Order: sequence, then structure tokens, then C-alpha cells
Amino acid sequence: MLHRLRVLSRKALCGIVTLMLLCAPVPAARARSTTVVLTTGSARAVVDGRTVTMLVPPMTDQASQQTLVPIEFVARQFGFGVLSVPQSVAITLSSAKRTICVTPGSLAALVDGHAVGLSVTPRGLLGEVLVAAADVQLLLSVQYSRGLVDGQSVFTWVMPDPVVVGPVDYDAVTFETRREQVFMQTVDFNIVRIDMTGKGIHVLSCQSMGGLGTARFPSTYVSSLKPLVLMNATPFNMTSYIMSGSVQDQGTPVYYSGTYVSTIGIDADNTPFYVEGTAHVVVRLNTGKELSVARINQSPAAPSSLSLSLYSNYYTGGFSVGATEALVVLQQGKFVRLICGKYFTPRTLAAGQVALYARNSATAAVLRMSPGADLRSYVGTRDCTGSTFVQCGPVVVLGGKPYVDYRKYKDISRTAKLGSRAFIGMDDQKHLYFIVTPAKVRLQFGDVSLALSRLGLFTNVVTLDGGSSTTLYYKGQYIIKGTRALTNVLCVPSM
Repeated sequence: MLHRLRVLSRKALCGIVTLMLLCAPVPAARARSTTVVLTTGSARAVVDGRTVTMLVPPMTDQASQQTLVPIEFVARQFGFGVLSVPQSVAITLSSAKRTICVTPGSLAALVDGHAVGLSVTPRGLLGEVLVAAADVQLLLSVQYSRGLVDGQSVFTWVMPDPVVVGPVDYDAVTFETRREQVFMQTVDFNIVRIDMTGKGIHVLSCQSMGGLGTARFPSTYVSSLKPLVLMNATPFNMTSYIMSGSVQDQGTPVYYSGTYVSTIGIDADNTPFYVEGTAHVVVRLNTGKELSVARINQSPAAPSSLSLSLYSNYYTGGFSVGATEALVVLQQGKFVRLICGKYFTPRTLAAGQVALYARNSATAAVLRMSPGADLRSYVGTRDCTGSTFVQCGPVVVLGGKPYVDYRKYKDISRTAKLGSRAFIGMDDQKHLYFIVTPAKVRLQFGDVSLALSRLGLFTNVVTLDGGSSTTLYYKGQYIIKGTRALTNVLCVPSM
């Protein structure tokens, strides 16, 4: 009898515990927040505990006694892109969810094309637009309150972490910190290893929608891409604007033709590779003719040149196509439009389209006769068509050994500057590495090369940009959050 009572007691206890677990509340998704604190009359703002200097401090509007704050500065902290409206004093603030146009002197702002009334007329000052703090709350959909100290304005944006679902092997992306000596200082390297053989794993190269000269803040990329991991991919070699991506990827150029490239890329079968050499593009017409490309997203080649010029929607200018010349728009191997004797603006190209322009009359005639073409992109002798190019150097680890080839790059003076750094690496086991250090280091004397090679993880490592653009986001949190808007990022999507 006693034994039966003990058994019943254990069953009852198990039932109570099970009921408690079933009735326990499900934890809510973790929320991430960004807080910006501004003080009237002070050019120093506090963003998530960091002090950031503004160009124009907040001020008090004498007529309404409301606080006016620089909306462009505030918007950037919350991940909005900021653009000036051509031939106007207006500005456009854009995020993944809304687009806002504010004009100094106008009491109405446009939010997604709809007019919204403001409480105080915006004011332009030193290139910034000052807007009432209460109107900032309305336009940006952020929380606004007065601080504990007189004259303080506090803006907060709370965003829940994305719910990650999908057939992706999350264990294929791992993080660790390694410590190494770089010259006279101890440096922490934050390293994300990506197993490219993992289920659903692929690395995307994502550019700002406006192309060169435009950018979005890291949080905007995070909210729209929902990545497992993300890092800045701004090219180190800024003078030639070599971008990540490829000629075959959404119409995005990888290089100027004729540029020397030392790059880590990702092949069509998801295999990382290293290649170096002179970059060039060949156009194989469906008629059997083969034409070279002399210029990519630059001013057109001379009329005497037998080569083509190639354009994507990253090219910000425009030009007139002569009556004896020819420009064809290529999409998925077919010519979908022919332009002669008209003005052409490459920014009108849709994603995935490129334009081929022949100024030489003989080359133009050959181009007109073909219904389509195949674009082949090469680095040296390697056919890299369809590959995603990650970066263009300088190289700091080659074949597992320290290596610095900064002398091949036009902006070598930047290698001597102290700053935080980002790198991309690979090994021979189909692993790609995102490497970031917040420590201020320089490249020129090879100290970083020695440190990275001593880790024994990489066969090849090339340099990305650093400084205020250095960003590393990993599984829901920022390891390092850059304060600068980014033209392009590398990421592993979570779904």
C-alpha cells in the first residue's frame, strides 16, 4: 500500500511539473533598441552610450519654443539613408519600410507620397535640416521624450529581433575571438567561420540601392536582410571603386576593365577561391563574333575604339548615342532594346540588365545584327563568370604565409593609417571567414599579416575597409557596429 502511494505521489508530482511547463509563458522575442540623446546647444550627441559629434547642434525655435534637432543626423542613427533632392534644398530619408521627404520652409512633409503636416516649419542650416523634436517622432516613428537634464531630447527605436525560420544549418556559422600580438599591442580578432557546405548556406553581396555615392546604415541592412552574420564590404581600394558582386549579379559591376585584381570570390557551386590578375570582360555575340570591353561604368570609349563600353544602373551619368552608333540593353542573354540617336541614362536600367555601347560604326553594325550575347568575365586567365567577387586586396595572407601587396594599389597611403580593420579569409576546406578587429592597427609594415598567419586558420586573407565603417553582426547582436553608412555588405541570410 505504501509503495502504491509513493508511485501515485511521483506521478502526481510529474503531472504538476508538466502542467507548470505547459502553462509557463513563452518568452517574448528579444528586443533591440537604439537610443539617441541630444542636448540643446551642444554638438555632442550620445548614441547607445557613445559620444558622437554633430555638425549642427539642436536649438530652440523662438516662435514656438519647441526644440529643433538635425533630422538627418537622427535618421542616420536609426538606419535611414539620407539623400539630397537634386536642384532642391529638400532631403529624402529612406528605410526598408518608408520614404520621407522634408523641405526647409515647408510645413508639409511627404511620407510614402502622402502629405503630413508638421507643427513647426523645418529650417535649413549649414547643410542640415532642423525639425521639431515632436515632428521627428512623427516622421521616423520613434519614441521621443525629454531627458532628465534640462534641454535634453531622447529618441528611442525598439526593434524586436527577427524570428529566424527556414532550412538553414545555423551550426555552419560559428564565432570565436582569438588574441594575437600586433607590433606593441595585444589585439583581439573577432572571427566568424562559415562552412560553405552547410545546408542552405550562401553568402550574398548586397549593395545600396542607389549604387556608388549612396549608402545605408548597418541596421537598415540587418532589418531587411535578417542575416545570420553580416559585415561591411566596402572596398579598401577606394580609388578604383572595385565593388563586391559581379557583372552577372543584378547588373552590378565588379571592376573597371583593365584593373589589377587580387580577390577572394565564391564560385557558382559555393566554393571560395582566390585569384589575381588583370580583369577583363569579353562579349560573345550570338552571331559568333567576339568583342572586348574596354570600359565599365566609365565615360564611353573613343569613337575610334573597336571595343565596347559596358554600363549598369550604378553609372550615375548619361550620354547621347549617335545615329551611327549603337547601344543595346542585354537581359538574360537577349537584346531587349536598341538605342540610336537618343540620350541614354544607365540609371533607368532594371536590375539584371546591362547596356553595351559601341561608338565605332563598324562595331555598332556588328552589334545591331546580333539578337543577344554572352558576357564572360575574367581575372587573369580564370573564367569567373557568375562568381561573386568579395574584394580586391591588399592581400595580407597568401598560401598561409604573411604577405602584403599594398604597393600595387593607388591608395597605399591608407595602409599606414591606424584604424580598426575588417578582412575576408578562406581555407582549403570550403570555409569562408569574416574577420574584424576593433583595435587600431596599420597594414603597411606587415604586423597584421604576421598575426593573422600565426592563427593558422587561413590560406588567404584580403583586406576590407576599416575605421568607422567596420561592422560585424552575428546571430542577433552586433559584435562591432559601425557609425558610418555602408555602400555594400556581405551577409549569410537566415532563411
